Amino acid sequence: MGVTFGWGPTEVAVPAPAALRAAPPAQPEARAAALLREATEDPVAVLHRCDSGRELYEYGYPQDVAVAAEADTSETVPVLTDGAFLEAS
Repeated sequence: MGVTFGWGPTEVAVPAPAALRAAPPAQPEARAAALLREATEDPVAVLHRCDSGRELYEYGYPQDVAVAAEADTSETVPVLTDGAFLEAS
């Protein structure tokens, strides 16, 4: 079982850390997210305090940080098709 962070082009599905270690090499973003979940009790707070999170706040997009911090909220995977994100079929 894993957790999905983010939405749309920034969504990262993260397997549980033990599953990540047993699986084939994952994308760097998935590995980083799994390590973050394993290393901290509050990964959402870390997202709000990281450089990218602070930049989004500064540019007036705090809601983007909140969306990126959502876990297990998406049931579909967006696929870039002809320049648009569509649900995977």
